[in-house]
Amino acid sequence: MRRPVATVISLLGIAAVTAVSSPYASAAQATDVSVLGIGRATSVRTTSDMKPIPGTDAPNTGLARPGDNIAAICHIPDNNGVQWVLTLNRNGRAGQQYANTTGFIRRDNLTLDSGTLTVNCDFVAETYQTQTAAGIVQADMKPIPGTDAPNTGLARTGDTLRVYCTLTDSNNQPWRLLINTNGHAGGQYANTVGFLPLNALEAQSYSPHCGAT
Repeated sequence: MRRPVATVISLLGIAAVTAVSSPYASAAQATDVSVLGIGRATSVRTTSDMKPIPGTDAPNTGLARPGDNIAAICHIPDNNGVQWVLTLNRNGRAGQQYANTTGFIRRDNLTLDSGTLTVNCDFVAETYQTQTAAGIVQADMKPIPGTDAPNTGLARTGDTLRVYCTLTDSNNQPWRLLINTNGHAGGQYANTVGFLPLNALEAQSYSPHCGAT
């Protein structure tokens, strides 16, 4: 596994937890417990739902529990102005959830001081790149790379995707963590988060490592 050390505007956190078993098949099972990754380490105050879209009743992508190692990446408001934080839960939970499950968590459920997460998810810099889906009809967005977990959404040709980092699944295939900024009437909200395989993206440029489990 390639292990770059990425400096992303003070957003680096250390991932040092262990992958566990899960009902989902073929997910990434990282073995290096000391790889730097994207995000600022934080924790949740109480058990919190992780959502694929901020402020909706969409099915959870997972749960974050007190003591879990949560990587807080950026924040985004819902339609009511409540701030939600794009996160990776670096902890897995035997029989329930893989490590590095992504989703949005309400900011007020996280132990973040007012000045510790200043980056909005709309921010685009050299390593946070806006890309488009490749010339495909659609590609499934997953809450964990390389699994048969329920889709968080669909990326379609022409959608605008905000890419944050890369993880490799157990078959050594790279996946990109991203937000699909496009909605689809009757089918999907804008700002849906998930992982897409690298070959579904038109741009193949570098993105930082999401961090090992």
